[in-house]
Amino acid sequence: MAALPIQAHGNEVAPAPVVSVRSVDKVFRIFGQPLERLVQPIKNRIRRFVGLPPRPPRLFHALRDVSFDIASGETVGIIGRNGSGKSTLLQIIVGTLRASKGVVEVKGRVSALLELGAGFNPEFTGRENVHLAGAILGMSASEMDRLMPVIEKFADIGEFIDQPVKTYSSGMYVRLAFSTAIHVSPDILVVDEALAVGDTAFQTKCLTRIRKMQSEGVSIILVTHSTNTLLEYCDRGIYLRQGRVVLDGACRDVVKRYADDLVDEEGGAVINMDDEAATMRANERADGAQIIESVLEPAAVNNGAASEIVSVELRDVLGKTRTTFSYGERLVVMVRIRVHRRIEAPCYGVQIKSVDDIALWAGTTQNMQLDVGPTEPGDYTFRWELGLDFAGNRYVIAVGIGDTDSGEYRRHSRIPYAGHVDVLPQPHSGHGWLAPTPLFVLDGESYRK
Repeated sequence: MAALPIQAHGNEVAPAPVVSVRSVDKVFRIFGQPLERLVQPIKNRIRRFVGLPPRPPRLFHALRDVSFDIASGETVGIIGRNGSGKSTLLQIIVGTLRASKGVVEVKGRVSALLELGAGFNPEFTGRENVHLAGAILGMSASEMDRLMPVIEKFADIGEFIDQPVKTYSSGMYVRLAFSTAIHVSPDILVVDEALAVGDTAFQTKCLTRIRKMQSEGVSIILVTHSTNTLLEYCDRGIYLRQGRVVLDGACRDVVKRYADDLVDEEGGAVINMDDEAATMRANERADGAQIIESVLEPAAVNNGAASEIVSVELRDVLGKTRTTFSYGERLVVMVRIRVHRRIEAPCYGVQIKSVDDIALWAGTTQNMQLDVGPTEPGDYTFRWELGLDFAGNRYVIAVGIGDTDSGEYRRHSRIPYAGHVDVLPQPHSGHGWLAPTPLFVLDGESYRK
């Protein structure tokens, strides 16, 4: 890989970015049906002939004024709802689409795994498509012949490598596409959400390879809907909404903003301990217990939602407020709520996270098929009892409420931080988040903790 040019920033000298996106817009013309695309120019020519102005086309702005840089060796995750412009942005970066406005500069060899169906010719065999992909990247036939065995081994699709791609399942397609993308020595790897269709074992295999490429200094752009993937694998996050960059920064900040916006878009309210508006406060009781309570008026907090969370308290099964537990004890999450109008199908949720905001477990009355029945307006208290069969560590609790009246989950109120508990470590029990009960056997001799 050629040395990158150097840019000076004050007294510091930093390498130029390998990807630079500056004020990029992308506008698509929208047609009601395919025939309209052909007929509209003729209609406009006729309108001009009779002295009428041409009919303006319907436009869709997929991207608006998008700007960011990606440094050499940096992994950047892009997150956003469907239709936010993520895939369009990647296609512009790799050159399969042209921006309507703005400049994109890319330095180095780019290997891309875009949405399913992009990149391979369905009539060619898998082997022919691998050679074609290498030729597009400027690699010789002999280089691709040398790489072919490792590409085949990683893809693990057997004899299908010599069958037309149109006969592949979606999983086989992704296996071959990803294997090709990572073995052509890219300086920049671009991965869209195509990995989501692979099986769990292959996804793990791919993410392990991404870790290795990170250690080798490859720059990676990763589009994902998984906030955990963003937090675990990315150095930085970019949140797109309706074609605009909402936030470009630390992954935890991006995940928080994304989750908060999802609640807000559905008419709910997010209650945060660290908001400048101080929507929640920790109320210190005489006995030293800490309760998370709302300090805003209901209308200000819930912003029109059907229900809101008023307070959360963490206790043990004897009713004592605690934050330190031993392995195997049960945590009680007490939640007070206020319901403003009748809810036909209420849904109550709880989540356990790491201090790095990685979701470790989540449950709702809906996905556990707990039919709690309609709820009338008024004040209520519900509780979750959770067995703390966890390894010694600190765990953050989050709670939320909503409804499924329409058949889909609609958020009302959410507290990303509703307190934390510390589970005391057990001696000689291993490390991590889980606490399995292992059994080790050597030549028929059993050893149990």
